[in-house]
Amino acid sequence: MKHSIILYINLSVITVALLLGSCATPYQRSDQLPVSGLFRTFTDADTTNTLAAVSVYDFYADPLLQQLITEALDSNTNVRLAINRLAQVSQYVQQSKAALFPTLNVGVNGSVYDVSKYGNSIRPKNPFTELQLAATAGWEIDIWGKLSSAKRAQQAQYFEQAATVRATQTQIASDIAAAYYQLITLDHQRAITEQSIESYTSYLQTVEDLKKSAQVTEVAVLQAKSQLAAAKAYLPQIDASIAMEENYICLLLGKTPASVPRSSSFDLTIFHSETPEIGVPAQLLSNRPDVQAAEFALRAAHEEFNAARAAMYPQLTLSGSVGPDAKGLSNWFNMPGSLLWNAVAGLTQPIFNGRALKTQKEVARLQEDAAFISFKQTLLDAGNEVSNALASIKFVTQQAAYQKEQVDALKRAYEYSQELLVNGYATYLDVLSAQNSVLSSELSLYSTYNTIIQQKIILYRALGGGWK
Repeated sequence: MKHSIILYINLSVITVALLLGSCATPYQRSDQLPVSGLFRTFTDADTTNTLAAVSVYDFYADPLLQQLITEALDSNTNVRLAINRLAQVSQYVQQSKAALFPTLNVGVNGSVYDVSKYGNSIRPKNPFTELQLAATAGWEIDIWGKLSSAKRAQQAQYFEQAATVRATQTQIASDIAAAYYQLITLDHQRAITEQSIESYTSYLQTVEDLKKSAQVTEVAVLQAKSQLAAAKAYLPQIDASIAMEENYICLLLGKTPASVPRSSSFDLTIFHSETPEIGVPAQLLSNRPDVQAAEFALRAAHEEFNAARAAMYPQLTLSGSVGPDAKGLSNWFNMPGSLLWNAVAGLTQPIFNGRALKTQKEVARLQEDAAFISFKQTLLDAGNEVSNALASIKFVTQQAAYQKEQVDALKRAYEYSQELLVNGYATYLDVLSAQNSVLSSELSLYSTYNTIIQQKIILYRALGGGWK
């Protein structure tokens, strides 16, 4: 009779569950996300293709840079930590899957006891010896999808961390490339400074010769020496910047500071000089790892809410144990007389639990709302990053063209001023002014070239390129 009642209750609960269905609701991407018009394309951007489809080794074609990126992806500490966290989350995924299956425990208990000589109990001739071996099983039936939702939440967290690994790898590759081209820019600026020092030295010799012929005074010579010293002072600054940039690259590589090999003849003006290929805004959802991670975090929060809501419904558990239980070792193997077993089915409905389950559900709902806000903000940040990079590339490229015209004009002005000085039609101040302007304008021009390259690197990463 007892077994019949238990079976009836179990069948009733299962029937109700099948009629009502699981309380879990599947995740669906909201149509309120600001995908359309997420970034400004400008008139010279190609929206038919996207840089995100270009592999990191095709975008960064320099073999030395490719070698640095490969080394960084293998040894960078941030990448290794992200991969380690991914392995940790993987273990929790396995645990969440196992929660859907019964548990089984095996235990052995032994005891020896005797009664008091002066007690009320009848004292036996020998102390009692009892041995028990039991296999105990338990199973929570996932009627409302609580365990399934918890499993899906863990899986979403795993994919979130996997996307975080890709985002970390993309950022590291971008940082290595940015520092590499910064080094090349510094090398160019150092070469320009050395050429200027040669020019200043030649001008100083010219002024000293003119002084001998009484065409200029000692003031002109001193001014020329001052200009030469000022040019030489740029070199230690550039060398210090080179050393720090090399140290930073070594830090990204996960090793101690050292010199970094790099191309000695790279033309900064030809780094992806074609029209930027950005694609359409919706591609950020499938290409940017950080956007993917934010959406997986939202998926996990949604499933955690499903699990928290399901925890408020009745819980059906099945349990049982079986094993020998006998007084004395000789009776332990006397089967089936020494065999002890039991089977239990339980249906538990929370009524008063200090509001713990309701609080858990409400907090999970608020956490899902927060995850959606975070996802939306991540998407907005991505669009803003792309827009800023496109604007910078477009307008700084125009700036570089004007600066190139300025450098060319100043170089001609410097050459003319030298000729005029020798022929007595210009003063040494005209030459000094033109000479100083040439150096500062050339250094500025290469800084602008570097800015364009840095923004193209940012655009490539912002579109989601670098991890496929």
